[in-house]
Amino acid sequence: MSGRSRVASSALAATIGIGVQGLAKLLVTVVVGRVFGTETLGQTTALLSLSVFTALLWPNAAGNTASRVLAIALRGRRSDTAVNRLLGASMAVSSVVLAAVTVPVALAWGASPGMVVGGVGVVVGYGLYCYARGAQLGYDRAPRVALWDTLTSLLALGLLVTACVARLEPLVLLPLAIGYTVFAIACWPRGNRIDDPGTPAEPTSGLLAFAAWNVLAVTTSNGLLQLTMIAAQVSVSAREAGIYAAAFTLATPASMVGQALGQVLVPAFAHRSDGGSLRSRGVLLLVGGFTAGTAVVFGLVAWLAGWFLPLVYPAEGAEAVADLRYLMAGVWVFTVGLVPAALLLASGRSRQVALASVAGFVVGVVLMAVLAPTWGVAGGST
Repeated sequence: MSGRSRVASSALAATIGIGVQGLAKLLVTVVVGRVFGTETLGQTTALLSLSVFTALLWPNAAGNTASRVLAIALRGRRSDTAVNRLLGASMAVSSVVLAAVTVPVALAWGASPGMVVGGVGVVVGYGLYCYARGAQLGYDRAPRVALWDTLTSLLALGLLVTACVARLEPLVLLPLAIGYTVFAIACWPRGNRIDDPGTPAEPTSGLLAFAAWNVLAVTTSNGLLQLTMIAAQVSVSAREAGIYAAAFTLATPASMVGQALGQVLVPAFAHRSDGGSLRSRGVLLLVGGFTAGTAVVFGLVAWLAGWFLPLVYPAEGAEAVADLRYLMAGVWVFTVGLVPAALLLASGRSRQVALASVAGFVVGVVLMAVLAPTWGVAGGST
């Protein structure tokens, strides 16, 4: 199989996998909104956004680092045991810290003890999922990732049905937490089996520094999107936040297309001699084609919002149409930026990506703070 065909097939498998996970998360919020009401929907969505946001503080960057370094080690026929040991230890520490941070935040939002437990579970589980997923893509195992994405999504949905039938409202986040954790166990990196005597080891020097810059990059780019939902939860009424949540839960899965492609591009381009240059004709065609294709898809979603949103969320859908259409513009720009960022990460330029992301984050947060008091949830979207 040619290099381009392999990247395309891996991107397709990764997109299917992340799409299934996104659909599972969407179905969870739909079921929660219908069974338990608008206020529970708002709180559940806010805690899910918190899980995504906290994963940006280390697990997501660790996964991106693993996808690049494990790919380099595999192609260079070097042992990755030391790399896995270092990144695995960092994940253990980050899981404890993020769990401890989640408890007071969830309590401050008025979450019940059961919801706090679910919030901690989904924060830790999603973080482990992000890391394990990145590592498996570094090993070029996109089909395996897609398989476990599908299996664990079905597991989470089955557990959610059980929670709804038993009317266990405080535990609605545990099904997703269990699904993410099972994925992490099944896909945890266990080495590339290149450990023969005399085999050189992939160096770990600079590994944590690369990941640290990537934390800054992913927190300020992906984090701004999640911050819009968190800002809605704390700046408007519970009902308004629930309405915005209905739009938000349908807008954010669209960004997963860019994330899936980016996760595949990082290991695929990590070994190229051109360093992931954006000046080659092939890369320009990739970025341009992706920009145009997603513009059509996102535009179609915005156009059809008035039809499908009331079907998905009967109580909130009609009022959320305008919010979704406005959100889609921002999500599209965010998604387009993920592809060139992935190419720069593949070449080791995490600092360059981080500095560009910080500039955008600062502008976004300032606008959010200035506009939220008068524009409400539209301030976050802006």
